[in-house]
Amino acid sequence: MDTNLITVGKEVFPVKYGFNALRLFCNASNIGLQELEGIAENISIDHAINLVWAGMKDGARTEKKDFDLTTEDVADLIDVDFTLVKQCMDLFVSSFVKPSTEEKK
Repeated sequence: MDTNLITVGKEVFPVKYGFNALRLFCNASNIGLQELEGIAENISIDHAINLVWAGMKDGARTEKKDFDLTTEDVADLIDVDFTLVKQCMDLFVSSFVKPSTEEKK
Protein backbone atom coordinates (compact mmCIF):
# COMPACT_ATOMS: atom_id res chain seq x y z
CA MET A 1 0.00 0.00 0.00
CA ASP A 2 1.47 3.33 -1.06
CA THR A 3 1.52 6.55 0.84
CA ASN A 4 -0.30 9.66 -0.28
CA LEU A 5 1.04 13.19 0.02
CA ILE A 6 -0.92 15.95 1.71
CA THR A 7 0.18 19.58 1.66
CA VAL A 8 -0.55 21.94 4.53
CA GLY A 9 0.78 25.42 3.92
CA LYS A 10 4.28 24.86 2.59
CA GLU A 11 4.77 21.48 4.27
CA VAL A 12 4.18 18.14 2.58
CA PHE A 13 3.33 15.07 4.66
CA PRO A 14 3.16 11.42 3.63
CA VAL A 15 -0.07 9.80 4.84
CA LYS A 16 -0.89 6.12 4.90
CA TYR A 17 -3.92 4.25 6.23
CA GLY A 18 -3.32 0.55 6.67
CA PHE A 19 -3.71 -1.69 9.67
CA ASN A 20 -0.83 -0.07 11.54
CA ALA A 21 -2.47 3.36 11.23
CA LEU A 22 -5.74 1.75 12.30
CA ARG A 23 -3.97 0.33 15.36
CA LEU A 24 -2.45 3.73 16.18
CA PHE A 25 -5.85 5.41 15.81
CA CYS A 26 -7.66 2.87 17.98
CA ASN A 27 -5.01 3.10 20.69
CA ALA A 28 -4.95 6.92 20.66
CA SER A 29 -8.76 7.08 20.70
CA ASN A 30 -9.20 4.23 23.18
CA ILE A 31 -11.71 2.43 20.96
CA GLY A 32 -11.98 -1.09 19.62
CA LEU A 33 -12.40 -2.30 16.07
CA GLN A 34 -16.10 -2.93 16.62
CA GLU A 35 -16.60 0.81 17.27
CA LEU A 36 -15.06 1.90 13.95
CA GLU A 37 -18.04 1.18 11.72
CA GLY A 38 -20.14 4.12 12.86
CA ILE A 39 -17.37 6.57 13.66
CA ALA A 40 -17.64 8.57 10.43
CA GLU A 41 -21.27 9.54 11.09
CA ASN A 42 -20.53 11.16 14.43
CA ILE A 43 -16.78 11.71 14.70
CA SER A 44 -15.55 13.70 17.68
CA ILE A 45 -12.89 16.37 17.41
CA ASP A 46 -10.43 14.14 19.27
CA HIS A 47 -11.13 11.23 16.93
CA ALA A 48 -10.66 13.47 13.87
CA ILE A 49 -7.31 14.72 15.17
CA ASN A 50 -6.23 11.18 16.11
CA LEU A 51 -7.19 9.90 12.65
CA VAL A 52 -5.11 12.55 10.91
CA TRP A 53 -2.21 11.99 13.34
CA ALA A 54 -2.25 8.20 12.86
CA GLY A 55 -2.19 8.48 9.07
CA MET A 56 0.63 11.00 9.16
CA LYS A 57 2.63 8.96 11.68
CA ASP A 58 2.31 5.78 9.65
CA GLY A 59 3.03 7.60 6.40
CA ALA A 60 6.27 8.90 7.90
CA ARG A 61 7.17 5.41 9.17
CA THR A 62 6.54 3.91 5.75
CA GLU A 63 8.63 6.59 4.04
CA LYS A 64 11.33 6.20 6.73
CA LYS A 65 11.02 9.84 7.76
CA ASP A 66 11.17 11.28 11.24
CA PHE A 67 7.82 12.06 12.82
CA ASP A 68 7.66 13.99 16.04
CA LEU A 69 4.29 15.72 15.75
CA THR A 70 1.94 15.45 18.68
CA THR A 71 -1.82 15.49 18.39
CA GLU A 72 -1.64 19.12 19.49
CA ASP A 73 0.69 19.84 16.55
CA VAL A 74 -1.77 18.14 14.21
CA ALA A 75 -4.61 20.25 15.64
CA ASP A 76 -2.53 23.34 14.82
CA LEU A 77 -2.10 22.08 11.24
CA ILE A 78 -5.87 21.65 11.01
CA ASP A 79 -6.19 25.30 12.07
CA VAL A 80 -4.03 26.18 9.05
CA ASP A 81 -6.07 24.02 6.66
CA PHE A 82 -9.32 22.51 7.88
CA THR A 83 -9.61 20.45 4.69
CA LEU A 84 -6.86 18.27 6.19
CA VAL A 85 -9.56 16.37 8.11
CA LYS A 86 -11.66 15.71 5.01
CA GLN A 87 -8.62 14.76 2.95
CA CYS A 88 -7.54 12.23 5.56
CA MET A 89 -11.08 10.91 6.07
CA ASP A 90 -11.35 10.34 2.31
CA LEU A 91 -7.99 8.53 2.26
CA PHE A 92 -8.99 6.47 5.28
CA VAL A 93 -12.26 5.35 3.69
CA SER A 94 -10.67 4.61 0.32
CA SER A 95 -7.95 2.56 2.03
CA PHE A 96 -10.42 0.16 3.60
CA VAL A 97 -13.47 0.25 1.33
CA LYS A 98 -12.78 -1.54 -1.90
CA PRO A 99 -15.00 -0.90 -4.94
CA SER A 100 -17.50 -3.59 -5.77
CA THR A 101 -17.16 -5.52 -9.01
CA GLU A 102 -19.81 -3.34 -10.64
CA GLU A 103 -17.97 -0.15 -9.69
CA LYS A 104 -14.77 -1.49 -11.27
CA LYS A 105 -16.41 -1.76 -14.73
